[in-house]
Amino acid sequence: MIFCEDLNKNLEVCMASKTNKGDNLAKWYDSIGQANLHEREEYQKKTELLLLSTLFAHYPEIEIENLVGESPDFIINYKGKRIGVEVSEIINHFELKKKESYINHIFRTVESLLSDYKSLSGIYYLSIDYLQQDFYMQPEQLIKEISSAITNNKNTKFVKHIRRTPHQKGVLLFLEYNLSLFDELHSEKILQIIEKKNSKYPLYNCKTEECWLVLVSNMYNIASRYSYIHEKDELKNIESPFSKILHLENLYSQMMVIK
Repeated sequence: MIFCEDLNKNLEVCMASKTNKGDNLAKWYDSIGQANLHEREEYQKKTELLLLSTLFAHYPEIEIENLVGESPDFIINYKGKRIGVEVSEIINHFELKKKESYINHIFRTVESLLSDYKSLSGIYYLSIDYLQQDFYMQPEQLIKEISSAITNNKNTKFVKHIRRTPHQKGVLLFLEYNLSLFDELHSEKILQIIEKKNSKYPLYNCKTEECWLVLVSNMYNIASRYSYIHEKDELKNIESPFSKILHLENLYSQMMVIK
């Protein structure tokens, strides 16, 4: 199914960009697939695992004890301590979420069409004018146009620029990372998630010595991107039962410690 292909693509990019814990990430990912979970549950757990790729880069000593549990999402061992990890993605642009699903479908189709052309292997970042209304009107034509742009390395009506980086295992497509100076992530969105998770803390902490809350901006997705956090000072001195609260972004592997 389409969303499983999206996850496989994200895993390959994590493997290519994260040197620390790369082998373990693939091992844990495969273990979830072998756990006989319902399809939707498997998708959810793999998504949560990939969201934590930056956490593993900052804490390379982490080992995961429980990959498929619930409340908290994962149980890890860190320096001899058993810790629950609850993870949540921050969606910054809800209005772009549906458009992003459409774009991902187009990209996965193009990747499949070009998969046999070894000379084209690489990670492609495409600057695409997805704000044009007819972008969503003719998917078949759009697939042909993107395929042609990559094959001939030429811009088209919708593909305004192509940036390619090395990759040996086929063609992977992403939207280019373009940010507006006014593309803010308001601290209120972060606070709302923390408050919601605080109310459920007793469910998370009953199985471990302590529990961490990890909030992730998945910067590879247009719905999660941001250029700065507005009113960042509001995140100081937060009251929460969680032992640690972190905000991660996975493009540059940056981590902000909130608590």
